[in-house]
Order: sequence, then C-alpha cells, then structure tokens
Amino acid sequence: MIIGTPHQPWELLNTTAEDFLLQMLKYGKPIETSLVGSFDQSGRGSRRDIPLPFHRDGDYSKEKASKNSIDVVGLFCIRGGEANTLIKYNDKITSYNLKKGQGIIFDNKEVLHAREGEVGDRILLRVWVERQEKANLDS
Repeated sequence: MIIGTPHQPWELLNTTAEDFLLQMLKYGKPIETSLVGSFDQSGRGSRRDIPLPFHRDGDYSKEKASKNSIDVVGLFCIRGGEANTLIKYNDKITSYNLKKGQGIIFDNKEVLHAREGEVGDRILLRVWVERQEKANLDS
C-alpha cells in the first residue's frame, strides 16, 4: 500500500484518533505505539524546546530498529502546540503545525522528518508500523 502519492510519500489527515489508528493498521503490523510530548524533567523525553534535526525513526532507537523494520510512522495530534513537524523528501521541505485531530503518516524509508519550535504542551500519538508483507514473512 502506497502512502500518499509516488511524488509525496506522506499524507495529512483530519480525522479521529480511532480512524487514524485504523488507517495505520492498513499499512502493516504495529511495533510500537507511544505518546510523544514533554512529560519528564530529564532524559530524552524531557521538555526540550530545541529543534530535532532531520532523521528517520529508529536512528535514535537502535535496539528497537534492529528487531523490527520501522517502515511507516504515524503522528496524530492529541494536543496542539507551537512546534512544527518538517518532512524532507528529495531536498524539498514541507512544514506542518499539527492541530488537534490532525495526523500525518509517512514512509520512514523515503522521507526524513524533524521538529522545530517550542514543544510546550503538544502531545502526539506516535505509531511505528512494519509493512504487512514483511510481517507475514515472519509469521
């Protein structure tokens, strides 16, 4: 299943959390679901209003990435904020300030993503998916 179009391997959705999760399941097997925000006072998940450089999910989670292939990433906005999510594809950068009820799904192998701006109280539901074709080979 292709995400977005061949020239834009991501899609922006205005939806409910339930429909967002159902859409994510169409791409394959969920391997991790987490809330992304500023919950802790220290460590990687802490409130850090600093830019997050362009990367692929799994770059900072080597142990998780070595066990599974993070093929598709979904970010659904539970609480909006000032931070922007940036998508980089073929040297073109697109910026989204996700609002409550918006989600973005992208091909983690095709695009890079980043964050800029203050995280503040923004909360995202993040879902990592391994493509179904690969998941079926392991079953």
